[in-house]
Amino acid sequence: MKKPEASPDLILQTLATKSSNKQLVHRRVLSAFAELRIVVQSVAVELNSKMVGIDRSVVVEFVDRGEFEFEIRFSGDSLVFQVHTNAFLLPSGHPVLASSYVKADPNRAYYGLIHVYNFLSDSFRMRRLNDVGTLVSRFFVNAAGHHFVEGVGPLNLPLKESEVCADDLRAWLYRLMVTAMDFDLQAAPFEAIQEVSVLALEGIREELRQRTGKRLGFRPGG
Repeated sequence: MKKPEASPDLILQTLATKSSNKQLVHRRVLSAFAELRIVVQSVAVELNSKMVGIDRSVVVEFVDRGEFEFEIRFSGDSLVFQVHTNAFLLPSGHPVLASSYVKADPNRAYYGLIHVYNFLSDSFRMRRLNDVGTLVSRFFVNAAGHHFVEGVGPLNLPLKESEVCADDLRAWLYRLMVTAMDFDLQAAPFEAIQEVSVLALEGIREELRQRTGKRLGFRPGG
């Protein structure tokens, strides 16, 4: 099929459809992120107040890192939430892209993204800049507020054709926290750390600069 000639009318049509849809996606994902922030704060306060009566040394806390990022720390783990302000087209071959849902309206193939990374809490407290985290989940939301989740194991959640709500976000957060705690930190093989440079030995805060991190076996696609 021959493509239409470039013209002001074509530009206006594209702005009124694709560009308008992307702006809706942008607003939706920021709204979902703002609601998620409230949910995470609430859960942190609730769990921490209960832990005080069980073990005061185990603290659950919310850490605000600005407009586009926040964190929840618990049981030696940190989950870092970041929102992307752009609208992304699903990659070729993605099951949602091939669904009747998207075929009925191609605009449904554009999503805003919230990424969640799992780090060790001490990596931030001690500023161990060589420590690594793992992307454990991605939350997708489109212009209609419909959403799905990618991630390890129980963090793969199917498309939900309803607007994002606090209950959805809270259920996702619980899954995230349990998944993070299910993967314990493992010592590196002895042979892998036998050689240490002077720089590594005298590193940041005079700590041994080993790459420490949690490997959950999830490699993000696209």
